[in-house]
Amino acid sequence: MKIKYIGILAVLAAGMLTCPLSVGAQEVIFIVRHSDPPAVLNLDEIKDETPLSESGQQRARRLAEQLKDAGITAIYATQARRTVETAQPLAKAIGIEIRIHSYEDTNGLVHRLRSEHAGDRVLVVGHWSTIPEILKALGYRQEVQIERSAYDNLFVVIPNEAAAPTVLHFHY
Repeated sequence: MKIKYIGILAVLAAGMLTCPLSVGAQEVIFIVRHSDPPAVLNLDEIKDETPLSESGQQRARRLAEQLKDAGITAIYATQARRTVETAQPLAKAIGIEIRIHSYEDTNGLVHRLRSEHAGDRVLVVGHWSTIPEILKALGYRQEVQIERSAYDNLFVVIPNEAAAPTVLHFHY
């Protein structure tokens, strides 16, 4: 049932972008947390080279299926293997390369999103600790907390030049 709602969301967000816009281009930024690491690991033992679990790989494929028609033209992931593996199925499906950014450079990422992708639809794959920072840097004023054990967060950010962005929070 959740997958159906995510598909409807993606279609609605893509449809909103096909309408004429009054001032300037508007982008949509999809922000997700990386998929599940192996369950045998303690959360404190996860390192940059930790891969996705089988369930994490399945979740990454579901994400790709849901977003493949959303018009995404750029994908960003951190240097952590699990963020790249979360993004890979979608990148392969739509034929684009994943751009790596440091999870320690939220401001640099947001600057790139604004300067290089003003009219684009972008996917950013982050972490429980970086997604709240990214949302805040994009102008979202509400506090966001992501549990370390939750791997199904999907935020759809619709920037607004004159006000805070519209942010929809879903689970996939």
